[in-house]
Amino acid sequence: MFKNSFYILFLALIFCFARGIFGQDKIELKYSDKLTGKTENGQTIREATGHVHLVHGNVKVYCNTAYQYIDANKVELIGDVKIYQDTLALFTPKATYYGNEGKAICEGGVTLKDPNATLRANHGVYYFNEAKAVFDNDVIIINPTYKITSDHLIYFRNSEDSFAKGNVIVVKDSTIIKAENIDFYKRQGKTFANKDVSIEQDSSIIYCDTLTDYSNEKKSISSGKVKLNNMRNNVVVYGDYLENYENTKYTLIKGNAKLVQVEKEKDTMFIYSNTMESYRQTPEHYIAKDSVDVIRDKFYSKSGYAVYSKTTDKDIDKMSFYIKPIVWNDNIQMTGDTIFADLKEKKLQTIYAKKIDELTGSEFSFMIVENKDIIFADRFDQITGKDITIYFSEDKVNYVEVNKKSNSLYFMYDNKKGNGVNISEGMNMIITFDKDQKVDKVRIEKKPKGQYVPEVKLSTVTLTLPGFNLRRDKPVRR
Repeated sequence: MFKNSFYILFLALIFCFARGIFGQDKIELKYSDKLTGKTENGQTIREATGHVHLVHGNVKVYCNTAYQYIDANKVELIGDVKIYQDTLALFTPKATYYGNEGKAICEGGVTLKDPNATLRANHGVYYFNEAKAVFDNDVIIINPTYKITSDHLIYFRNSEDSFAKGNVIVVKDSTIIKAENIDFYKRQGKTFANKDVSIEQDSSIIYCDTLTDYSNEKKSISSGKVKLNNMRNNVVVYGDYLENYENTKYTLIKGNAKLVQVEKEKDTMFIYSNTMESYRQTPEHYIAKDSVDVIRDKFYSKSGYAVYSKTTDKDIDKMSFYIKPIVWNDNIQMTGDTIFADLKEKKLQTIYAKKIDELTGSEFSFMIVENKDIIFADRFDQITGKDITIYFSEDKVNYVEVNKKSNSLYFMYDNKKGNGVNISEGMNMIITFDKDQKVDKVRIEKKPKGQYVPEVKLSTVTLTLPGFNLRRDKPVRR
């Protein structure tokens, strides 16, 4: 009795071992209208037609015609193929189901449905044990909260993770992400994209080499050849690295940052810096930090820190420059502790330089006007004072106001010939300019002092005011 029991147990163990090595459950034919059999090349083949129903473990298969390869434990399915596993459903006109591998290869179009998503493609493979779908050619996956289209896609049902390649487009909420490769982690709210990436949100589009998007936080991080296109105001921002926070409309750009506001050719503005911040809420403004260069037509500036602001009045823009700023406009150079510029309808209205007494190393504001006549290229009209404001009309200097202690030096001309120099000082000075952008008149409100030096005696006086520093390092477009 003991020997028989031992023998039975031994056979059971051998059976379980053999089953683990050589295969899983055999595919079982439950029903068909017609059944025939044959042998080809040593393989036993059964042909079932009409209302075919097969079962393999918890997988149920239905089709019009089936060719069952008994030894290989596979079945070719043709016509109105339906495969079910729990809440999963596969629909395809033609498929091959492999019992040992637990997979189905679907051809001629395939649709996968489960409670979380619907997938469609021209070709697909589904792995039942791994709950994994590998779909190719015109792939689309639809969920109530997102949609993905691609050339190739791997989808894991249990985690809802998708890995797509080739012309990938992910649409979720108000965000559209495009790339050659996208890893989409739905439950984590994360998307990783690389190669030819773009992300469109609200009224902006970001282009880059790689992207990480955090949909729950409405945050994205981009790197490599970054370009942000703000479609509301024709502003384009470039850089090496970008962080975008959609909820607060804030963007941080690092590394070779460049802002381009596209207008008419001469009105297009360029801002260059190492770091740039964009605040897109009203009033919209941009902050540039570290080695800041600005170019707009004949307007140039350099500084360590700059702010470009859009005001609530859509026709007025403001620029502010800090940390050793310098501004050039046409033949004018301006320096000061801080400099401000106002534009209306893209035309320069004022440039204002201010001395900050509390600032370490504070210096008086200084304005230099170069003579455009090459004969007098070495003659520079100069104005210095605590605060200097230049007023423009039609992009030309109209007049200049200097507050408090003021000094000026300007050259005189008569019939296109040099006619000496005027050196003045006093409190509160107003200087007007002629149509050739040369000093015309100087009016001093308080404590005026003046000296006229004839042409023949110019060599007897210093022709620069204290603090004169002519610079030729205007920024260049790049």
